[in-house]
Amino acid sequence: MNILLLLVLGYLVGSLPIAYLVARAWGANVFEVGTRNPGAANVFRSVGRTAGIVVLVGDLAKAAAPVLVARWLHEPSWLALATGLAAMIGHWYPVFLRFRGGAGLATTIGVGYAILPVPALLATIPGIVVLSLLHNTGIAAGVGFLVFFVVALIMHQPILLALAISVLPALALARERLLPTPGARRKQGQT
Repeated sequence: MNILLLLVLGYLVGSLPIAYLVARAWGANVFEVGTRNPGAANVFRSVGRTAGIVVLVGDLAKAAAPVLVARWLHEPSWLALATGLAAMIGHWYPVFLRFRGGAGLATTIGVGYAILPVPALLATIPGIVVLSLLHNTGIAAGVGFLVFFVVALIMHQPILLALAISVLPALALARERLLPTPGARRKQGQT
């Protein structure tokens, strides 16, 4: 019973449209600015730094919260990870935005922080450095999660758990690359 409840909780909390709500509060429609992607990176670039940081923190929290509930219930790590994946799916296909969601890099980071906080914290620094130098969220996430994996191994964390968490940003990037953004779909339909 806990399995189904946690997965539903993960999906629903992951579906919270943080980027859409924050952009609206700043007077913008996230589906009409920048990449038209309802995520932290688009809000940061198109709406503003403060709004982007609020979305980043919100997306981290909405992924971490259901995972922390699973941990609080003393569920096994695989179920905590599955709950985090459900939150990512909620971010990708949010019921509150008619299933038009963002890429989910911030949600992957939230899952990492909730399951293995020390490796995630130590991986944040090189990720931020790479982001500030290259201004590319995909490369920064890749570097961050590679550092996360190495640190997790050094700390003798379960290798499969560390590997599974390290693969999450690849899923987010693959989803972003393989599926066009909502605005791109509209443009393709107009040509």
